[in-house]
Amino acid sequence: MQKLLIDLIIRFNKDDVPALGSQLAYKLVLAFFPFLIFLMTLIGFTSLNRVEVIVGLSSIFPGSVSLLIKNTIIEVVNIKSSSLLSISLLFTLWSASSGFNAVIKGLNKAYGVKESRSFIKVRVISLLCTLGMSVIIVIMILLLVLGTVIWNAIAHKFYLFKELITLWVILKYLIVVFTTIFIFSALYRYAPSRKLAWSEVYPGSIFSTFSLILVSIGFAFYVNNFGKYSAVYGSIGAIIVLLIWLFLVSIIIILGGEVNASLASTSNIKVSNSNKITHNMY
Repeated sequence: MQKLLIDLIIRFNKDDVPALGSQLAYKLVLAFFPFLIFLMTLIGFTSLNRVEVIVGLSSIFPGSVSLLIKNTIIEVVNIKSSSLLSISLLFTLWSASSGFNAVIKGLNKAYGVKESRSFIKVRVISLLCTLGMSVIIVIMILLLVLGTVIWNAIAHKFYLFKELITLWVILKYLIVVFTTIFIFSALYRYAPSRKLAWSEVYPGSIFSTFSLILVSIGFAFYVNNFGKYSAVYGSIGAIIVLLIWLFLVSIIIILGGEVNASLASTSNIKVSNSNKITHNMY
């Protein structure tokens, strides 16, 4: 464990993880509000109202970020515009997929390989990564933000007992965790220009999933109770909070790949040493 931590610290500096995280965070900021508009416009086609969405999102984001997106939600959640839906989705995919090129570069650096795939193939992988992260966000919002609404609808339709609400709460968190682990595993398996088995990417996926949860909870608590960004940055304080949170998320995504690469490197060294010992015996 100690060797892994030391190796991660070395890789953190050698592979320019903060720089790659900044690049990804910048692209995610550009994609954040178009994605929010896309999501809220999509919800506008349902029977949900803006109050449910705003209250639910307030439980996920820091207070200042919730206030930042509140006006956007109020403006678009009741608009049923297919053109707005299409434009916001296209802009989200373009911005975020450009950012995931930084993740691909970072993972290639982590494994010490050069990009050998065509530009089109890399771009398609970036788009798929973007769609995967979008799936995570949508599932999180559906289950964490709208979980109670979904449960009430299911319970009413199938005449389920209200006492089962505890089981539903546990189940929805498990769905979020395992879905996130799967999406991260797919990202870490297919993004690098190197063939990897599923078993080689699970450690980093688990690391990224639980780090994402802990960092998001911890950062939200800090901002809501101690961070006075509005006093320093004024009206753009909420934007700074959002940017810092996305930067932390970006660092975690790249670090998950570094964890897998570090474990793979350690495993290769052990195999090499074992082969040398066997060769010397004969």
